[in-house]
Amino acid sequence: MKSKPLDDTAKGIDRIADNSRHERERPDSGAEIVAVPALDIAAIPDRMSVWMERYQTFAVAGNRSPAVATKIALHLGRFRTFFEDAYGHDRLSVCLQRDVTAWQRALVALNLAPATVNNHLASLSAFTSWVYSVAPGLFPLGDPTKGVSELGLPPLEPRSLSEVQVRSLKNLCDRLPKLAHKRGRRWAAQESEPHAYRRPWRDRALVFLLLSTGLRREEVVRLNLEQVEPRSAEALRRAKRSTITGVLGKGKSQRTVFLSADARTALADYLEKERQGDADEAADALFLSARGLGARRDDGRLSVRAINRVLEYIGRLHDAEVPGAGRRVSPLRPHDLRHTFAFLLSRATNADAYELERRLGHRSGRYISRYTNPPEAVAAGYVEDL
Repeated sequence: MKSKPLDDTAKGIDRIADNSRHERERPDSGAEIVAVPALDIAAIPDRMSVWMERYQTFAVAGNRSPAVATKIALHLGRFRTFFEDAYGHDRLSVCLQRDVTAWQRALVALNLAPATVNNHLASLSAFTSWVYSVAPGLFPLGDPTKGVSELGLPPLEPRSLSEVQVRSLKNLCDRLPKLAHKRGRRWAAQESEPHAYRRPWRDRALVFLLLSTGLRREEVVRLNLEQVEPRSAEALRRAKRSTITGVLGKGKSQRTVFLSADARTALADYLEKERQGDADEAADALFLSARGLGARRDDGRLSVRAINRVLEYIGRLHDAEVPGAGRRVSPLRPHDLRHTFAFLLSRATNADAYELERRLGHRSGRYISRYTNPPEAVAAGYVEDL
């Protein structure tokens, strides 16, 4: 059984392979005949490096995004290096299923996650399927990836926060502006100043937004102020409902998300107290880096890495104040808040699959079920009195 793709990248790889297989002429099928790309097969030497270059040019470029094409090239390059290290050459025609299986074991030995290993194999499978479709004689014993099974995946563990953790995290975020002021003997006898590059109102709004919407960090980075309705601080405080429209998710999908009362208030505070100081006329992004920061982008837009650092910092602050292993949230990650939102939404909607797909922007039932798994404390309570 050929390896099954596991994510959007691998699904795209699989579609490339399918399209390439259908490019062959099949007179007996009655289907429309599609011409094979103009490849001079006889002129292509029996070398992996050359065939992989042709594959990128004729089957990948233009069909997939630059990011996906880069991943495919990375995976194929790793296999070619593995093969060359073993045999001292990169002749494609002598590659057999045994070599693919050995590479799979080598990737496992590198402690790569099973899903990552399977995606590597999916890239190689799409490549060899394409080669076999345009030059079947190159593989005397058939496609070398055929029959190589994917690795089994471990059970998906829930990562959502409990209600107590959410409450204490929100309490900590409400006090972030005070905690951002300078401390020490120098400032003890006078009103201290805030740190120059700390943005507590922004960071508070980030946490409340993630808890309220379940957005991915990449989706947060791409948000513009104009997507928020209403978008002024005063209107947000008065509003009974607020949305963020046109959220760009995976696979070029778009969706609308709603802001909770806490998130509306936190966002209004950020717009009123901090964003104006970091914005210029060209600043479209909703969340901005501190003005004057050396690593700030030209457009001021907050980066994915910056969101990670903000949450890690808040998680450490929280755990320093809240004793007890059961209340700790570190390391706090954006996906923890996405899981938390998904679980709470699942409970509020009685696990309405349609609503979960719409708000989470995810079509995989396996991952939807992962997001909606309850925290351990909640799961333990289900069986306590049985």
